[in-house]
Order: sequence, then C-alpha cells, then structure tokens
Amino acid sequence: MGYRLIALDIDGTIRSVDHTLTDRTSRAMDMVREAGAIVTVATGRMFKSAVASTADLGLTSPIVSFQGALVADPVTAEVLWHRPLTEQMAVLALDALDGWAGDIVSYHGDEVWVSKVTPWVEAYSERNDGGVRVVGDLREVAADEPTRLVVVGDEGEIHRLTQRLSADFDERLHVTRSLPQFCEILHPDGGKHRALAWLCGHLGIPEEDTVAFGNGYNDVEMLRWAGLGVAVGDAVPEAMEAADRVAPPMQEDGAAQVLEGLLDQGLIG
Repeated sequence: MGYRLIALDIDGTIRSVDHTLTDRTSRAMDMVREAGAIVTVATGRMFKSAVASTADLGLTSPIVSFQGALVADPVTAEVLWHRPLTEQMAVLALDALDGWAGDIVSYHGDEVWVSKVTPWVEAYSERNDGGVRVVGDLREVAADEPTRLVVVGDEGEIHRLTQRLSADFDERLHVTRSLPQFCEILHPDGGKHRALAWLCGHLGIPEEDTVAFGNGYNDVEMLRWAGLGVAVGDAVPEAMEAADRVAPPMQEDGAAQVLEGLLDQGLIG
C-alpha cells in the first residue's frame, strides 16, 4: 500500500491568477486516481470558488475549503463537516479588532458581510460577482455563526496582528495568515490539517497515508501533519521548513512532477 489521499492547496501551488491549471497537472491527478488514491483540495477559497477554480480536475471526493472550516461534496454541495465560529467566538475576535483601520470580512456560507464599502471591498465584489452585503457592525450578524473572519491590511500590519492574536487567543481561536495581507480567524477546530484529519477518518485512510502540497503560511500545519508534506518552490520559508520535501515551482508543474515520481516508485494507491 502507498499514499491514498493527495491534498492540494490551490493558489500558488497548482494555479494562480496568471497560471491556470495545466494539462500535465490534470493528467497527474487522473493517474493518481487510476492508481487507487483519492485527490482533494485544501484551500482558503470559499467552497463555490474552490469548485470553479479546479473544474478541470474533475474532483468527486470531498474537498476542504474556507481555510479548513468546511468539508463538502464538490458534486452535490452537501456539507459533511463544518466548524463555524460561535457567536461568542466571533464577538471575541471582533472586540479584539476594535479600531482596526483596514477591512474586516465576515463569511456566512456564500454570503460575505462587511461593515463599510471601501475600494478593496468594491474590487472584491467585482471579482466574486457581487454577493457582498453591508452591515453597520459585524457583531450584528455574529449570531449567524460566520464560517470565518478575514482581516485585510498591509503585509507588516497583518504579520504583527497575526502574532498578537495568536498569542492572545491561544487555543480559543485558530488564527492563520494566508495571503501576506490576510489574517484569518476560525473556530479552534478549524485549519486545513484538522479538516483533513476528519476527512481521513471519514474515508478510513490512515493519516500517514496522505501527501499534502502547499506554499503559504496557512499550509504550514498541514505540511507538518501529512505523511508526506511537500512545499512547492517559491513557498514561504516557514512552509519550506515544515515540509518533508520541496518540489519545483508551480510554473514548472512541481506538484505533478512529485506525483509522477511517486507513481513511478509505486508509492501511490
């Protein structure tokens, strides 16, 4: 027996705005499935965005979205596992963000709530075909239990904020940094590694039989958790340090190259 679950971050790992999914990546995933393994994605994207951005992969197994707060079926959209923030958790986080000058976004399923309209919010709305709603104070919708909160700012501010919130909240909330300008706040049981651990139990796959690919700060714990953690070239230093192996960069189909090598060695399926 070899690796039976292959989990892929999306942005910066197998595709980007300027680098769409390649035929080589799609073929590699087909070969992995033919060998008897399951392919999934573990992404910070919203569920619908995750499905749309990986349509060429033809995924049929449950996928991890919202930074590890949701596991759902990409075909039927059935929610299998969800760890939203409770009202108390959301209010706790929002209280800690009082006075934050940048944007704060509250995700409620496919709805996105903000407290004010800014140029960043307008651009975000255009990229996501609308779907942004405005409320005076995000605490007003905390009772609806948001899937996550995302705080937006410049790279230095977000780095300092993430460190402060991580220390202040400890294990009461899961705080991670995705893009350099995003700090994400989730339920303490959230995170890609925890969602994948649940998925392993759901599928009856030992955690050590997993391969995870990533490139960002939010992938560090997933890369440490996986049986084989692979950082894709150009990953942040923290991801490189957490990984068992470093692949060539996304532009060279690094994830596909590693999977082709594992297939050649009979280590998948």
